[in-house]
Amino acid sequence: MNRNKIACHCHNVTYGQIIDAVRDGADTIEKVREKTHAGAGCAHCRDFIVHMIEDMKRFPEDYAQ
Repeated sequence: MNRNKIACHCHNVTYGQIIDAVRDGADTIEKVREKTHAGAGCAHCRDFIVHMIEDMKRFPEDYAQ
């Protein structure tokens, strides 16, 4: 996965920043938003971020560096 790819264009939040936030305990969209501001603008990325959080819980090995 390209950690530098932008997931939230409103706040320039990358996939890597979301991954790091989830690894640091942000296990909900609200917690990811608190740490990164992702999803706090237009919210077009919200569903993707929720999916990413759930995917990381189910398949953490896919997000290993």
